[in-house]
Amino acid sequence: SPSSAASDVYKRQLLIVAAIIVFLVHGFVMYCCIKVGAESEKNYEELAKGVRKENGSKKTLETM
Repeated sequence: SPSSAASDVYKRQLLIVAAIIVFLVHGFVMYCCIKVGAESEKNYEELAKGVRKENGSKKTLETM
């Protein structure tokens, strides 16, 4: 019957839309993770440089 064919098409469209949403969310999360990871790595490197620059860096490492 035509009604079941229409519902099949609707289900397929729903599945495609759901797949696209999942793909976009996954891509966005991956992008955020990479961006945040790169920034935190940069901050860590700057922090490490700052600790090394100070004389008596052993003291600052112990307080961390």
